[in-house]
Amino acid sequence: MHRGVCALALSAPLAAASELRGRRQGRVGRMQPDVAAGTFAKVEDKWFEDAYAFLKCENGCQDIFNTFDRSCKSLGETIVQASSGDRGAVTEYMSDICNEPALHDKNRARCQAFASGLTAAMSIDASVNRDKVYLDRNCADLWSTLQAEGKARVDAEMKEAAERAAAEKKAAEERAAAEKKAAEERAAAEKKAAEERALAEKKAAEKAAAEKKAAEERAAAEKKAAEEAAAKKAAEEAAAAKKAAEEAAAKKAAEEAAAKKKAAEEAAAKKAAEEAAAKKAAEEAAAKKKAEAAEAAKKQEASKLAAVGNATASKAVKAVNTTAVTAVKAANTTSSK
Repeated sequence: MHRGVCALALSAPLAAASELRGRRQGRVGRMQPDVAAGTFAKVEDKWFEDAYAFLKCENGCQDIFNTFDRSCKSLGETIVQASSGDRGAVTEYMSDICNEPALHDKNRARCQAFASGLTAAMSIDASVNRDKVYLDRNCADLWSTLQAEGKARVDAEMKEAAERAAAEKKAAEERAAAEKKAAEERAAAEKKAAEERALAEKKAAEKAAAEKKAAEERAAAEKKAAEEAAAKKAAEEAAAAKKAAEEAAAKKAAEEAAAKKKAAEEAAAKKAAEEAAAKKAAEEAAAKKKAEAAEAAKKQEASKLAAVGNATASKAVKAVNTTAVTAVKAANTTSSK
């Protein structure tokens, strides 16, 4: 690290020495203050970074200052030697460098502070300057200036960090509050959803229970209706069977009664016919017998008439006739019984 710093610190003085020698020799074309200014800006930036690091340092801080101090003094001594101790030449040359566009704002102010301190440390006597220039105060003052800038940067960074931390804290708090709110809203939404889901499930369960009950009632009603229909059908079938049996029995009974009646009537008719035939036969027999009896009586009477004579013949015939009538009546009475 020290080697790199020294190389960087020496590059500007060498260029400056060359330009100073050229100016003193009247060769303006060899002066390059713009190149020296660019290099010097890099050296200044490195010095500022050292001062900034020193402010934030916790261990080995003295090494940082010593590095700067050596670089500052080495650069100053090199410029003095390159100018052969001529303070006016150093003043003029450093003025040219500090006013270059490459150096602006803080770089220009640091350059001017370095140049002012360097010329203030130089003697009017060039030989004295060539012998020794005491740059302790110059480099210390420049270090203080750099530290003030570094402190301003540290303070700005601390302020920025504090503001960033405050902003982050605020953002974190707002984020936490938003997350809390979101969590609460989410929890409330989940709770509401759970309640709605539970209510929906309850309603669904109630609906299912009602549908089940209705289905059971419908099934029971259908079963009852089926049983009643079956019972009714069975009763109707039983009634129809009973009626049919009764009708069949009645028909059979009627048929049997009719048959019995017919048989009885036929038997009665047969009996009546037989009785009529018997009566007729009896009547015919009685009539025949009567006729025979009448004939016999007539013959008997005729015989009596013949025997009695003609006088009594009429009386005998009349008597015979009366007897015959009586005999017929008697025969009729017997037939009717």
